[in-house]
Amino acid sequence: MSVHSHSADQFGTAAATFNPGHDAGLDPSGAPEFPRHVVTAVLVSHDGARWLPDVLSGLLGQERPVQNAVAADTGSADDSATLVGSALGDERVLHLARRTGFGQAVEEAVRGAGVLTPEELPYLKRPSGWDPVSRSWRDDAYDLPDLPHGEPEQWLWLLHDDCAPEPDALAQLLRVVEMEREAGSDVAIVGPKLRGWYDRRQLLEVGVSIANSGRRWTGLDRREQDQGQHDHVRPVLSVSTAGMLIRRDVFEQLGGFDRRLPLMRDDVDLCWRAQSAGHRVVVAPEAVVRHAEASSRERRTVDCVGRTASSPHKVDKAGAVYTLLVNARGAVLPWVLIRLVLGTLLRTVAYLVGKVPGQAFDEIAGLMATLLRPGRILAGRRQRGDGPVDAKELRPLFPPPGATVRLTVEQVAGNLFDGADPETSNAGRHGGGGLESGPGGDDADFIQVEQFARLKRIARKPGPMLFVVLLFVSLIACRGLLGSGALAGGALLPAPGDASDLWARYLDAWHATSTGGIQSAPPYLAILAALSSVLLGSTGLAITVLLVGSVPLAGFAAYFASRRLVESRLLRAWAAVAYAFLPAATGALAGGRVGTAVLVILLPLIARAGLSASGLMNDRGARGSWRATWAFALLLTITTAFTPIVWPLALVLGLVLLVVRRGDITAYGLRFLAALGTPLLVLAPWSLTLLPFGFFKEAGLPYGEGSATATSLLGASPGGPGTTGSLLLIGIVLAALAALLRQERRLAVLTAWAVALVALVFAVLSNNSTWAGPATLVYGIALLAAAALGADGARSRVAEQSFGWRQPVAALVA
Repeated sequence: MSVHSHSADQFGTAAATFNPGHDAGLDPSGAPEFPRHVVTAVLVSHDGARWLPDVLSGLLGQERPVQNAVAADTGSADDSATLVGSALGDERVLHLARRTGFGQAVEEAVRGAGVLTPEELPYLKRPSGWDPVSRSWRDDAYDLPDLPHGEPEQWLWLLHDDCAPEPDALAQLLRVVEMEREAGSDVAIVGPKLRGWYDRRQLLEVGVSIANSGRRWTGLDRREQDQGQHDHVRPVLSVSTAGMLIRRDVFEQLGGFDRRLPLMRDDVDLCWRAQSAGHRVVVAPEAVVRHAEASSRERRTVDCVGRTASSPHKVDKAGAVYTLLVNARGAVLPWVLIRLVLGTLLRTVAYLVGKVPGQAFDEIAGLMATLLRPGRILAGRRQRGDGPVDAKELRPLFPPPGATVRLTVEQVAGNLFDGADPETSNAGRHGGGGLESGPGGDDADFIQVEQFARLKRIARKPGPMLFVVLLFVSLIACRGLLGSGALAGGALLPAPGDASDLWARYLDAWHATSTGGIQSAPPYLAILAALSSVLLGSTGLAITVLLVGSVPLAGFAAYFASRRLVESRLLRAWAAVAYAFLPAATGALAGGRVGTAVLVILLPLIARAGLSASGLMNDRGARGSWRATWAFALLLTITTAFTPIVWPLALVLGLVLLVVRRGDITAYGLRFLAALGTPLLVLAPWSLTLLPFGFFKEAGLPYGEGSATATSLLGASPGGPGTTGSLLLIGIVLAALAALLRQERRLAVLTAWAVALVALVFAVLSNNSTWAGPATLVYGIALLAAAALGADGARSRVAEQSFGWRQPVAALVA
């Protein structure tokens, strides 16, 4: 129950005397700009005293003032209620219980705020014919209609206690309303452009949507700065409640906010319902509001959900699940539910690997908090019903399929390999990346120009383009394999019909792997079964994805993993392409070697995690992080299941690291045990069968044993079908040797060479008994790393020095 300090009648009678423009020097009797629009500002405060002075200054300093203002304080423990009462008047502040949600607070405030009529706003009526200056009657006044500005239209301007509007924000919002109507399109909801509170150039939102995974989608890059690139009016699915301007009749028709969404995602739900009811929602980028995002960034407690304080991540997750399930069309509801569950499980694993257990728990808790209350979902769907607007018409307002993948990969990789970033660990609810939803109709020509400019910006980023090009090349090269049934031959085992058969093989006492036996099941069967389950139970599709996708995924992983090592994007792109087409990678594809294909994809990430865990990438000798250590352990466990030789390789390199870090042997000894012991424990008892000489095996059937010559191994070629000539790779070896001449990065180059030499030894040992592809792959990526490190910045060094023998070498390397 709400606790009111004033009755509705007292709350409404003060409206006629409200004059926010008095301090700005505006004439209270004169008509404001856009006079027919009667705007009531609704401010909700909750422990927002830190931001309220700027918020109230922005509200009362509007160039186009509001005609009425009311506020609701939800049991603030600070001076919020006092600040609001001093600025607006105590009679305009409604005091509510602390657990009152934002939507309910707005509804209570709107219910108490009176509807201003021409009687309270004289400028809306026809002016008097009497001129007090000339003391005469003006006949032209009688020719005007009773309401010369038209029928008054009531609007609600919703404001948070942590969002400060710029002085012209309201005028710009109303200007967009008028412009759209002049163009023949009515508008029910219009929102501003949101910028950061502290970084006033950082874009937070220019309209918002929601992905099938539940992610709040803004279409903005991470930490994107405002340079006017999004300054065009366009339809969007939703706008934030921080500065939302909504017609009062539409708000009441929709029944206000859904009280099952006390905080977060209530804006998306309200606007989605408005869209389904036939109303338009647009964004007005010229109207700017600064937003602190205090709740989502944990700058204050969220205590309006449940009996105790709640995590904003959990509240946002629960709101996203509820919003999708009650508003999605019935035909796609099963797909949405599956996507939510699978996406939640994957993000939970990523958070656990990234040592963010709190957010992992919030993911599960938020999902279950909604799914365990099916009655609320069914009631919400009954209330919404089927709107008059076809869902296909709203499709352009949602992010395109797969648009959230890049952002998810960046966030997961950041959690895996980098330390906690204080700016991003509590980065609010906004993500980056992807294509913007755009308008149609009259704005089509403009948006085509904008999308073309966006396409050019994407084309200048080698990473995404690298993946697309490599995927295209891989599909062309493997076009004969696609659509021809399950792959077979080479090192591939006969693929079972579906994932359930693969699970059964993993759990059976007899295992038809290699020559068969009753030994422990190879754990890679479980990984393949899990992947097949995700891919709708198709084992053939899982094998095809791993083999055909190994080349583009390897190139993209290499490009991403080298970001902190090599500054030049073009050089990173070259190294990524060279890595993706190493003889071991192409030989794995040609020979059906699934184990090596998995290693090709994960090896750059293992290298990145290993460097972070060893502390070799840190300045001033700082220790490697435990987060990177556990990431390395997880990746090493997966690759050991497919290509066991990587474990003894990591063992030898780890021992070398302990010698280098002998001054801090305790800390690095524990990291060494965690990284190397985890695969043995997780993969036991199968891992014990590898001791002492079983590590040279690989997932699948024996195929093409010991076919490489000494020259081939030196050129990183394991021999066999699909491998390129080793002579073509001698240039990379020479470039890696030339990198030893670089003085300032000698430690990094020597590290790469140490890895290369150890891998070469294992390649020679492997070649005597089995295919040397996994070891030569490690050897090849180490040589590429040395070459890239040596070539990075070579041109600038040439320009800075006088001509000598180093210049031709540097030019050749570059």
